[in-house]
Amino acid sequence: MASEILKDSVTERQLVTFLLGDDEFGTDIMDVREIIRVPDITKVPNAPSYVEGACNLRGNVLPIVNGRSCLNLVRKDIDENSRVLVIDVEGKAIGVIVDKVSEVMRVKTSEIEETPYIVKNINSDYLDGVVKLENGNRLIMLLDIVKALKQNNTEKESFLEKDNISGNDNYSTGSGSVEAIHEEQLVTFLLDKEEYAIDIMLVKEIIRVPQIVKVPNCPEYIDGVVSIRNNLLPIINLRTYFGMERLEYNDQMRILVVDMGTFSAGIIVDKVSEVLRIPVDIIQPPPQFSEDKGELKGVARVNGGNRMILLLDPTKLISAEELSSLKGIQEANDFSDGNDDNSSQALDEEKLVIFKLGREDYGIKIANVQEINRMTSITKIPRAPYHIEGIVNLRGNVIPALDLRKLFNLEEKQITDSTRIIIVDVNNKRTGIIVDSVTEVINLDKKVIEPTPDILSGGIDSDYIEGVAKLNNTRMIMILDLSKILN
Repeated sequence: MASEILKDSVTERQLVTFLLGDDEFGTDIMDVREIIRVPDITKVPNAPSYVEGACNLRGNVLPIVNGRSCLNLVRKDIDENSRVLVIDVEGKAIGVIVDKVSEVMRVKTSEIEETPYIVKNINSDYLDGVVKLENGNRLIMLLDIVKALKQNNTEKESFLEKDNISGNDNYSTGSGSVEAIHEEQLVTFLLDKEEYAIDIMLVKEIIRVPQIVKVPNCPEYIDGVVSIRNNLLPIINLRTYFGMERLEYNDQMRILVVDMGTFSAGIIVDKVSEVLRIPVDIIQPPPQFSEDKGELKGVARVNGGNRMILLLDPTKLISAEELSSLKGIQEANDFSDGNDDNSSQALDEEKLVIFKLGREDYGIKIANVQEINRMTSITKIPRAPYHIEGIVNLRGNVIPALDLRKLFNLEEKQITDSTRIIIVDVNNKRTGIIVDSVTEVINLDKKVIEPTPDILSGGIDSDYIEGVAKLNNTRMIMILDLSKILN
């Protein structure tokens, strides 16, 4: 398989992650032809217990197996979250039902560890590693799904060969297949009530909407920038770009991180639908209009024209020249580059994020802050330390949430619209810190920062305080030592 060849030659792997029961799995995107909703399935007599049956996928017979049964997990009724991963097994397509598809993500090979000798409920022969994220709070088992489907089971082989149910040559990806060469694989998504798509080869990953930093002097359709793995990513709001009504961010919205030609950008969409393969001969040229920039490269007529998908060319949305001419984006990039020797003044300043607990002001170094989010739902963890409120889901990543009020033995306070959770990164470990409100980001002259007094009001352990900044006769900011707090 192509994915097997690439594994040893790249420093990153692109995965489709999905759930089976309480466990999260990932499989190489190169093995996944497409992701579809569970179709009508025809039961096949005398089939093995893990086989659901077969379905008609664009005129081809697709065998469907149950992912839970393949891994000896308890079966579960199919629901709205269930999806079918269409997997390429030696040129033949097999559908695998999973409980839910989480996201498309990239992981560094350095984050992949060998499979433990004992893995709960799972045949370790089918696993080729475990990804540990968020200091081990999120585990993704890398499933060699092709190997699992090719297991040495004569009953299964006889079933797949029965009545040519393994598919016909039109669906094959082998070198002799003309049809497979003339297909496009797309990520489809919704904007308002219309369906759009982008070539999957241009989509680097799909993430939830994080905290977006606004920048001045930008067109209305650029919502701002976000930091993804220390790189600033401009965020394009497609609704605004196409003149649609603007919506507040919600849980269904996603950002597609796409290759724009010479740079990457994030595109906000209402909802990601599925990963789909379509024959190129059903794609028609788009209608041309006087102000058309060419971002629409075609219209796919699926299901005999009953389903229309607008194909976008992201490289035509905004050019690198346009981006470089935006003063706000330039300033944001300058702001993010801590290695620039802009002036000696920068060396004598400390940039801090200021927040409140009660009436007191606290500060943490902005270099440790990844993002600032509104309060989200928290899952309680039994027998966790008293100051750990639980865990939160940040774009599919599980992050511990620390309540500073509890850690500092302050009176508990109800969550309000002002409550924020600051995502900090210390020694490559991310943690959410719950605070009453975030007030500002300021530059402080290091001369105004004094050592921590021996006695601090409020009963806060002085070990947590790195220093105190006196801004005037009435205002003090206590600067926290995150490394000691998180230890």
